[in-house]
Amino acid sequence: MVPTGRAARGGAILLVVISPRTEQTVAATQTRVRADYVHADLPATPSSALRSHPRLLLGLLLLFLALAVSASVAGSQLLLTWDEPITRWVEAHRTDALDQVFSTFSRLGATIPVLTVGAAVGLAAWRRCRAVGVAVLVATFSKPLFETVLKAAVDRERPNFDQMVPGNGPSFPSGHVMAAMALWGMLPLIVSLYTRRRDVWWASVAVAATIVGGIAASRVYLGVHWFSDVVGGVLAGSLFLLGVQALYDHQHRAHGCGLCDDPGDDLDAGLDVGSVVGPAEERVPALVSGAAPAVATGTVAP
Repeated sequence: MVPTGRAARGGAILLVVISPRTEQTVAATQTRVRADYVHADLPATPSSALRSHPRLLLGLLLLFLALAVSASVAGSQLLLTWDEPITRWVEAHRTDALDQVFSTFSRLGATIPVLTVGAAVGLAAWRRCRAVGVAVLVATFSKPLFETVLKAAVDRERPNFDQMVPGNGPSFPSGHVMAAMALWGMLPLIVSLYTRRRDVWWASVAVAATIVGGIAASRVYLGVHWFSDVVGGVLAGSLFLLGVQALYDHQHRAHGCGLCDDPGDDLDAGLDVGSVVGPAEERVPALVSGAAPAVATGTVAP
């Protein structure tokens, strides 16, 4: 229904018809804007590679178990076949500059910084997406328990060479590397909440990989872990992230996320504006819905 109006002396009568669906359409438009964030359609996840390579997960698990068993029996002599030469080579190539670089990387995987940053980031992410907040907090605070169980089960001694920093507890797998995977491995997911640009998201993936790799290398460089320890840490951390993603996916299904809601067909409705009636009673049609309209009138000066 298109309303009509009669020209008023010295002015024109403005009639606007607004459908109740207008608010729904505006809300849907806002949802479309939110859905533009990378978080609504992540380019890659820890499990996405496994969909096309389902045997990869089994391979990672078997490799970790093989390293763990080798590290726990016969004084880990099998692993020392290449661990000792690698450690001696690294010690022979230390420099003051590299000492600073790798000491800095190592601090990024220390317990207190990881717990502090993880708690702050998890709470901040919760405001944007509950599922991400839950995933970050669970990853941050459950990693120490997971690490403790693995270390106690394997109970491998640390290297007895020149240690630049103190190392406490069993050696396999590297706790710093697992912490790096648990916190910095979540960086791309967190960044996805705040950017619409995929190149920025891929840059965050590169940054996360650099930090994790730097922390892993630092533990060998500083003499507190064998090379196989950090490999075990990467494998254990990867499996750990798969579990965290399963939790994240469950939270998304259960509670939704404002950045991922599908606007549906509401965007096709359009704004239900009726017509503007000018002095000559010329009517300009617009989109009108079938719902009962609300009518607002006013006088517009010529």
